Amino acid sequence: MATASKRITRKSLRQPDWFQVTTEKAYDFYQDHQIKVLVAAAIVVVLLLGVWAWQIFKDRQNTAAAADFQRATTLFQAQNYPAAIAAFHKVQEYRWSRYAPLAYLYETNSYIALNDMDKAIAAAQRFVSATSPDSLYRQIGLVSLATAEERKKQCKQAIEHYAEAERINGPLKEKATLGKAGCAEQLGDFKTALAAYQEYLKDHPGSYVALQIAELEAKSAAKPVGK
Repeated sequence: MATASKRITRKSLRQPDWFQVTTEKAYDFYQDHQIKVLVAAAIVVVLLLGVWAWQIFKDRQNTAAAADFQRATTLFQAQNYPAAIAAFHKVQEYRWSRYAPLAYLYETNSYIALNDMDKAIAAAQRFVSATSPDSLYRQIGLVSLATAEERKKQCKQAIEHYAEAERINGPLKEKATLGKAGCAEQLGDFKTALAAYQEYLKDHPGSYVALQIAELEAKSAAKPVGK
């Protein structure tokens, strides 16, 4: 059954519509709070300009850092490590660019190549602090840090960092496992070393690690109780 349409009277036509009412209210609000509205609008404009300026600044930093980073990596690949380190220091000056953290990693490897483990450890620590937890970069940084520590005979610290890298699911997981095992073996912690080697052997049956395990088991059996 069809319903009767609502009758539109002359009185209703004379009533202000929604748009008119809303516009009038907005105008009244503006008149009553004119200064506040202008201040709020100015703040919004300043914020937008700030975001725009920041983005331009970051883009310029990335562009300049990319050119310097390429020059630095060329020196690194040529094994001109002293010059590469100086070039990577220049990249690090662009602290807001995405290349600055990578420069710390290359600096670490340059110092390792020069057998300067103190500076390698310092650079690796800066790189690790700039990475996200459980990321591939974090794993790479931890393994580099542990490698420098191992070469400096700081095996306790190296084991901690190898173990942290081992917990990250990435391509250097197995290297971290072997690094931890090797450091534990140097410290005479055969239990930790055996556990690490056995973990590695699960995924690599027939590896040379089997011989390492046999040697460690023999050493463990010969080791006096309590030693």
